[in-house]
Amino acid sequence: MPRTDNDSWDITQSVGSTALGVAAARAAETESENPLINDPFARVFVDAAGAGMWSIYADPALLAKAVEIEPEVRTQTQLMVDFMATRTAFFDEFFLGAADAGVRQVVILASGLDARSWRLPWPDGTVVYELDQPKVLDFKTATLRDHGADPTAQLVTIPIDLRQDWPKALQD
Repeated sequence: MPRTDNDSWDITQSVGSTALGVAAARAAETESENPLINDPFARVFVDAAGAGMWSIYADPALLAKAVEIEPEVRTQTQLMVDFMATRTAFFDEFFLGAADAGVRQVVILASGLDARSWRLPWPDGTVVYELDQPKVLDFKTATLRDHGADPTAQLVTIPIDLRQDWPKALQD
């Protein structure tokens, strides 16, 4: 479904569905035999959203059924999981390295269901700004709170469509 200027959707559609696909890939990697990353909240998001196209990454039974129809699905799915794991590990290390060097403000654009504000060991005084669609941020925050999680940094969410003037919203 193409995006429009004033489109409306829930977490299982449009940008939300993309965020769930990324979370499902992180969940699959976290639950793998030798995980490159540890994202204990990725599975929480996938389970909270229910079944959808993202499920193929985090549901081995569903993947097995898809492979029966098209064997190449396994390779393509694993490539996506590997890419997301590598990207997640890179940015985790980048942000923690910056924090170790004294940086205390972090901005995550299009944060999606990324849970760095909730899972990384941020130094005291760190403020993390997360910018994304309002419904994505609402789903993330509500799901994590329902799960009993608390941010590990001072979290400032900025609900905005990034097609809008997000630099102004960040400064405000």
